[in-house]
Order: sequence, then C-alpha cells, then structure tokens
Amino acid sequence: MTEQHNLILIGSSGRNAGKTEFACRIIANHKNKFPVYAIKIKRICTNKDECDNLCKQCLLGKIDELGFQISEETDTTTGKDTSRMLYSGAEKVYFIKSEKNKLELAFSELIKNIPKNSIIVCESNYLRQYVKPGLFVLIRNNKDEHLKESYTSTFEFADKNINFKNTNWDFQPERISYHNNEWIIKEQATAIILAGGKSSRMDGIDKSMLSINGIPLILYIVNQLEKHFDNIIIGSNDIEKYQFLNLPIVPDIESGKGPLMGILSCLSYSKTDINFITACDIPIVNTEMIHKMICKTDKYDIVIPVSDKDMYEPLFAIYKKSIIPIITSLLDKDIRKITYILRYFNVKKFKFSPGLWYQNLNKKTDYLNFINNLSNMS
Repeated sequence: MTEQHNLILIGSSGRNAGKTEFACRIIANHKNKFPVYAIKIKRICTNKDECDNLCKQCLLGKIDELGFQISEETDTTTGKDTSRMLYSGAEKVYFIKSEKNKLELAFSELIKNIPKNSIIVCESNYLRQYVKPGLFVLIRNNKDEHLKESYTSTFEFADKNINFKNTNWDFQPERISYHNNEWIIKEQATAIILAGGKSSRMDGIDKSMLSINGIPLILYIVNQLEKHFDNIIIGSNDIEKYQFLNLPIVPDIESGKGPLMGILSCLSYSKTDINFITACDIPIVNTEMIHKMICKTDKYDIVIPVSDKDMYEPLFAIYKKSIIPIITSLLDKDIRKITYILRYFNVKKFKFSPGLWYQNLNKKTDYLNFINNLSNMS
C-alpha cells in the first residue's frame, strides 16, 4: 500500500454530509502556509453488480483503455465541487474518474505532477483501500439510514469520525493542522499524565524527571501531547515538583489508594467527557493510535489497548467521565485493581502490536536502553 504523509483524505457516509465544504475549509486554512493541491475522485462502475446501491451518478461502461481519466479544473465559477475547491485557494484541482481496480494507478500517475513540498486535500472513500494518507477523516450524515459500502468498508481505518447534523459538523476543520510533515488533530478531549508512582524499581530515581534530550521525561511527554488535546492534567500529590509545567496538578482525593484513585481524581477534575490517560514512564506517545482509540468512544465507556499477548495496558487508554460513580463505589470497598473495573463497563479492546514505540521505563536499564535506541524510534 502506498503511503502519502502530506495527504488528508476526506470521505463520507453519503451525499449531503458537508464533505466538500469541509475540504474547502481545510484548503482555505492552509493556503497561505503551503501550496495546496486538491483532488476529487469519482469511481466509475463498469457493471451494475459492482455498483454501490447509493451510487446514483455512476457511469456504466469503461472510460478508455487505461480505465481512468484525469482532468484539471480551471473555472472557479461553476459551483461544482472541484470549482469550489479551486475558489477556496487550491493551487490546482484535479478530477479523477476511475474504475475501482484502476484507482491506485490513477492516483500514482497524478501524484507525479504534485510538488513534494505541497499538501494534498482529497475527497474519496475508496482511495483509502489503496493509499495510506497522513490523515483519514470520515463524515457521517446523521440522516443517513443506509451507509455507502465504501464508507463501511473503510470505517476501521478512520483517524477521525465526524458527525454532520442539519448544517454543521460536531468537529470543526480548524482543529486540523499540518506541522513538520504531520497532520495533527486537536481533540476535544483531555490528556491525563499520572505521575504518582514511587519509582521503586528505578533505584530511587524519580522516573518522571529522567532526562530525555535534555528535558525531564514528563515534559517530553507533555510536548508530544499538547498539539493533540485541548487540555492536559498532571495527576500527582507533589504539586510543587510539577509547577514548572504550568499545567493543572491534581492530587488524589484520598491518598494511598494507587493509580485507580489517580484516575478517579483526574476524571473528576477534567472538564471533558473523553480523556486519554497515560503513565509518566511511557516516553514515546503514539498519537496516531490514540486518535484511533478516541474514534471508538461513541459506544464505549473505556477503550483499552490489548497486546498480541493479551496483556492489557490500562495506563495508555481512553476513559469517559461516565465511569466515575462506579469506580468511586469500588474504591470505597477498597477495590483498587484497574483491570477489575472493566467488568462493570462497556469496554472496547483495542488490539495493538507494541513494536519499538511502546516501552515502560521501570528500571534504570530500561532507561539506558531507551536512550541508546532513541534515534531508531518514532
């Protein structure tokens, strides 16, 4: 599968989901910072059997021997989707008509004409089956009772699911930006870093203050999270130690009850329903994975990573404020094990392979190995 890091792909559940307007806002927000190229893709059905039931405008029959056509929009006044993209500030706008099995070839041909220092805004669901973009956004019209097959087949790949109701989305395009060759989503959520551990396996060294690239580990984590969340909270009883972060420091409601009390205390303080909670000893923050976990929160109270070895990672997970009453009750009964609480909630197990990025710096040897291998991690 081709990877295109400067591409944002915008798909939808059907028509009238505000997809083109969303794309135009992305273009307008970035046109003064980068050359922006836009693409509109139309899948051409060659027979009725492969036609999406909701595809009302497909053209039956082949386009030409190549199976695709690429044209450039030059008129800003027609009101067509491509015209609107050009009017919004795109340098150039291209329209691809392609048979499904020729779409990857059509895109690879077009991309040869787009400068590498540009960003690409593309409307398409199907392209995600062949290309991994820097960011894949799916918009669902809440009025859609029947969803396009191209929407349901690519849903699991979405980095952000957005709902469109009446005339607006529940997530605005201005929350998406491009920095240092990376598309960034600013979540309407809170990141919570728990820093209440005793570092007992670190030979008395405070894990949160270990030096990473010349700064404390906890600041190293904050720097990775701050572009992706509206709020960041530090969970700790040592308020003075972390004042240099200029962030809210939330002590335990009742001391001596472990990380579950830290979770309860910070969730109670948080002003957002969705909260990402991590420990202060996980130095590499996989933000792509976090966004994908947040995508699963519509139907779940907790989204928790589960590794290939069926190991739960409760301190790199998503928690909603809805769990507060039950964990309060459990802590009152002196039940402190985080994984124990999962039986009481609607939990999504998020399968993941740890790879190089996921490490806990529990011991001094873990830290030294991490420093030695830092240049190879991402």
